[in-house]
Amino acid sequence: MPIVPKQYRLPFFMLVSCFALWGLLNNMTDNLVPAFSKIFMINASESAGVQISFYGAYAVLAIFASILLEEFSYKAGVLIGLGFYMIGALCYIPAAIGQSFDIYLMAIFVLAGGLSILETTCNPFVLSMGSQETSVRRLNFAQAFNPIGSLTGIFLAKYFILSHLNDADMDARKAMDPEQLNAIVSDELFWVCVPYVGLVAIAAVIWFFFCRYKSDDETVPTRENTRPLSSKLGRLGLCIAFILVPFLFQYYSSFEFSMVQQILIMMIGPIAFLIIMPDYRCQLMKLIRLPRYTCGVVAQFFYVGVQIAVWTWTIKYIMSVFPGMQEAAASNYYIFSIILFIACRAITTALMKKFNPANMMALFAVAGILCCLGTMYLPKEISVWTLVAISGCMSLMFPTIYGIALRGLGSEVKLGAAGLIMAILGGAVITPYMGACIDNTTVKNQVAYFESIDRPLIAQVEAADSRKSISGSMLTLYKMSEANAAEGGEQAKTAAKFEKNLQTFQSLPSLTGTAFSEAAKTLPGCSALTPAELSLFKDNLSRLPAAASREQQIQQFSLIPALTTLPASRADVLNDLISHPLDMRQFQTAQENFVEKAVRSSFFIPIICFAVVLIYGFFFRNVHLKKEEDEEESVPA
Repeated sequence: MPIVPKQYRLPFFMLVSCFALWGLLNNMTDNLVPAFSKIFMINASESAGVQISFYGAYAVLAIFASILLEEFSYKAGVLIGLGFYMIGALCYIPAAIGQSFDIYLMAIFVLAGGLSILETTCNPFVLSMGSQETSVRRLNFAQAFNPIGSLTGIFLAKYFILSHLNDADMDARKAMDPEQLNAIVSDELFWVCVPYVGLVAIAAVIWFFFCRYKSDDETVPTRENTRPLSSKLGRLGLCIAFILVPFLFQYYSSFEFSMVQQILIMMIGPIAFLIIMPDYRCQLMKLIRLPRYTCGVVAQFFYVGVQIAVWTWTIKYIMSVFPGMQEAAASNYYIFSIILFIACRAITTALMKKFNPANMMALFAVAGILCCLGTMYLPKEISVWTLVAISGCMSLMFPTIYGIALRGLGSEVKLGAAGLIMAILGGAVITPYMGACIDNTTVKNQVAYFESIDRPLIAQVEAADSRKSISGSMLTLYKMSEANAAEGGEQAKTAAKFEKNLQTFQSLPSLTGTAFSEAAKTLPGCSALTPAELSLFKDNLSRLPAAASREQQIQQFSLIPALTTLPASRADVLNDLISHPLDMRQFQTAQENFVEKAVRSSFFIPIICFAVVLIYGFFFRNVHLKKEEDEEESVPA
């Protein structure tokens, strides 16, 4: 029996293109996290807002997508999903022009909302294109093209986005003058736009194909497609209203919500719509009473969480274990991960003819746990490859969970598909949580370091504000002094700029009024100082003793972050830094170790996620499914 009957092959091919498209966009968006972290100078947990917007949109709009399918057709879902994607991608243009991270987040939400509708539509659409016996294999076959798109997305991100990032890190960017930084950011954001906007042309081709295509759920009379158009539009409009009410509540509310809280609040509306509509409430209750479905939603939440979290932080992991490596070079390991993912997806799809898919998934979950342990504890030369191997372990999980959870469903399949797509919320929850763990652990390690070298005052300052590290900014300024003019190129430019800044800094004590303000604002990280901060800078400069050597001049220059931020109430900290300068070379080595330890330790989170998938695969093997189906058949109608 063929996996795809002949009459469905052309539309199946176009649907496969959609699978590749959202795979491409998913993984290209993963690369926006390290890119935006550098471009907008934000930390790991803040840059994870990209993933919250992206996967949060999946959760918010999945039920809307299922209502759209229920009231209209699979074709309508494909058309509207592609339309949302094209609008969101084009919104990248004003976001780049305005250099606004917030506009990017809104554009990403709209784009991902389209992908949510598309994915909610395409998965059951593929399941319907043939017999029930080959449905899981057919979905795995279609999903095999998803990682091909993912690999393409990584190459596009590598050569269009990451390779055009300036080498300057966050602290170095803070030390730039506004004009120089603006030019760099404008160029970087232009290249962010290029692949997203360019893909609109491909989406338009698929859109026009499905405009002319007649799907089975349009041509075969059913209760849904014989209902009056006004009734369909009314129910769909009511669903949209239920989505907008929580959004408007947040917009006009005086409370401040985190991004994850905003997504969870917006999910209340669609769920409330299902509950108040009798026919949808009946379908929802049937699904909730089906253990393999409800547990499948939970398993899918944790699976998507581990996939997005691991892929999002792969580049950061590589850069932490190999200090000095840039994003474009680190992305090679990401590419290896996706290649392995594709290969394992193809192999496991073929093996499903002979082996139980649920048993295979449980076995791969065990392997995933072992790889995570290797990523945490093995030497870096080996651990980077156990990190890559995690992707191979994840390869068969999404379509297998999807197929098991939806197997044998009747009219509830569209709503059931929406629940599994809502579970993609795991990517919006687990990814930023892992990022927050990295940030918090880094700060804790940094505080412990200063306490271990008997610098408790500095430890207190670092612990007070995890987002603003004075010692980290001091290290950046100190590293500028190590630039070697003899090497030419960027090194010569950095060395010349450092000498100019050092001369300006030494002249400040003799300046007053406007002359002081103008000179101070030319120094690294000082262009946006307020009058109050300039006054504080002037007062703190008077505490510095006369520099007796060039090394002491450099040490005092590196104190600029402390001189501009530490108030009179923390004079003890400034006096400590002046009288006992930090050993910057020792601190640099220690800081690299802080980040590596923090990233490694965060992989306890993927272990938990794999454990949930393991439990699902073990308890819902085919023997359990058969028993459950027999019990359902024995219940009188």
